[in-house]
Order: sequence, then structure tokens, then C-alpha cells
Amino acid sequence: MVTAEWVPMKLDELGSVGRGKSRHRPRNAAHLYGGPYPFFQTGDIKAANFYLTDYSQTYSEDGLAQSKLWKPGTLCITIAANIAESAILSIEGCFPDSVVGFVADPAKADVRFIKYYMEILKLQMQNVSRGTTQDNLSVDKLLSFNFLVPSLPVQQRIAGILSAYDELIENSQRRIKILETMARALYREWFVHFRFSGHESIPRIASPLGEIPQGWKVKKLGD
Repeated sequence: MVTAEWVPMKLDELGSVGRGKSRHRPRNAAHLYGGPYPFFQTGDIKAANFYLTDYSQTYSEDGLAQSKLWKPGTLCITIAANIAESAILSIEGCFPDSVVGFVADPAKADVRFIKYYMEILKLQMQNVSRGTTQDNLSVDKLLSFNFLVPSLPVQQRIAGILSAYDELIENSQRRIKILETMARALYREWFVHFRFSGHESIPRIASPLGEIPQGWKVKKLGD
């Protein structure tokens, strides 16, 4: 039931919508890549939590010339391969035509609220995208969906509360990655290079695997 405070609106009524550009063929031409411009692909968007910062490829000047550089704050929405995944650009970047960019009208929409509403619509978008050959969410299909939106101040309050939790999650995940890196480094030091605490006073002895600290043994996993 639609209330007076929440009204259905199409995505292009809340801001501008444009498809990513990758005009050059073949797409994998070597001269398009390896430059300073981040190139976000559908897999990068799927892997992102909320904001899009990590990328696996970059464009060169030639790559940029046949594409477009989108500004931070753009909501990236995948329409091929990984359907209806979304993330907000936090740095300038390019993306291909398998991604749609949404730039919120600051008088009508908070891009964070739209991102959260995308999660509500994701399953529906994926269902209408299923075809006989390759799943695809056209721009027309994307623009056919209603986003039920309240006034801008309410959008901002909702987005502010939810994004605070997302930021805590991202901070925790960054800490986990740092701890995992430290654990792997410690393991290598102790059990690969044998540079554990006090290793200087322990002589090395020969073994089938090379020199190991005295007192250590080589055994089969079954033993």
C-alpha cells in the first residue's frame, strides 16, 4: 500500500541513468589497458560491499577515449553476467556497457537509499532477466521498476542509519584481512624459514626436505 509519504518513482525520475561505454572492438585489445584509469567490471561490483574502490583492470588513454570517466557517488548497476549487483563509486572510474550508472538528483534522492532499495528489487530484476541464452537486464527493464521513496530528509535518515552499520562491517573486514596477512607472514617465518623466536640458538640438521631445526622431524601426514 502506497502512503502519502512514500511514492513510487522510476529510476530515471530520481536522477540520470546512463549505460557504461566500451565502444572499441575487440574489447580485449591490449592498447586499451594498463593505464592510470580504474576500469570496474561486473565482477568488481559483485565483490564490493557498499562502496566500489577495488578494481582488477585499468584503462589507458586509448581506453578512456572510447569510454567515459564516471564521478564518485555514481551508483553502478550490473545488467549482464552478474545481474542487478550494485555499488557506489568512491573514486573516479570507467565501466563497460554491461554496467549502468545512476547519478542521483540531489533534490530528489539519496544515492545510498537507492542502493539499499536495489537490494529489495534485486531478486525481481534477476527473475525478469532470465532468457533462453544469456541473462540480461536491459535498461528498459531496469527503468520499468518502481522505487518506493519517501521525502529526501527521510531517505537521508534511513541511509545514514544503515550506512553506519555498513561502515562498521567494512572496517571489520579490513581488520580481518590485515590479521590474515599477519598470520600468513608469521607462519612463513616460523614454519617455512624457521625464524621462530630463539631460532638462533638451535642448529639445523639434514632431512629429506632439506635442513630443519634440530629436534624437528619429517613425518607422513598419516603419522
